[in-house]
Amino acid sequence: MPAQTKYLSSTGTQISKFFAAFFGGYFATMMIHLAVSTLFKDDTPVLLTSTYTSFFCWVGLMLLVYYIKKAWVAWTVILGIITIFSIIFYI
Repeated sequence: MPAQTKYLSSTGTQISKFFAAFFGGYFATMMIHLAVSTLFKDDTPVLLTSTYTSFFCWVGLMLLVYYIKKAWVAWTVILGIITIFSIIFYI
């Protein structure tokens, strides 16, 4: 039995959330790891462990995006994370 269309989100919202989860989550994950690498003098261990932890962080951010109901709120959260950690990285 198909779902009622009044409970489904529109195609545009689904596409926007996909891009926020996939690409936004990836960029946020990379900025988190780059910001953490600036906190240490020797950033080699951080970059080596980021290859393992980045996958879990990326999946967590993807789940966070799909947990949020509205696409614009998901984009705001992802862009906020990217902005905060890019400021930490560049300062």
